[in-house]
Amino acid sequence: MIKQKVGRNDWKSLKVGETGVFTLPDERAIESARVAAMDVKKYEHYEFERIKVAEPLTIAYKRIK
Repeated sequence: MIKQKVGRNDWKSLKVGETGVFTLPDERAIESARVAAMDVKKYEHYEFERIKVAEPLTIAYKRIK
């Protein structure tokens, strides 16, 4: 999915077993999305597994808990 930014609500909307794959406009947006995922993990007790992707401006995580 192509987005301008990925926030906590995007990560929280994933169901267990789902993978969120987001293409973002720049590295700053990638870092922001990564931090949002880790915030959800830390404060909401979700578990994510990082999925490696070949595209440089794409981020992907699978929700495992």
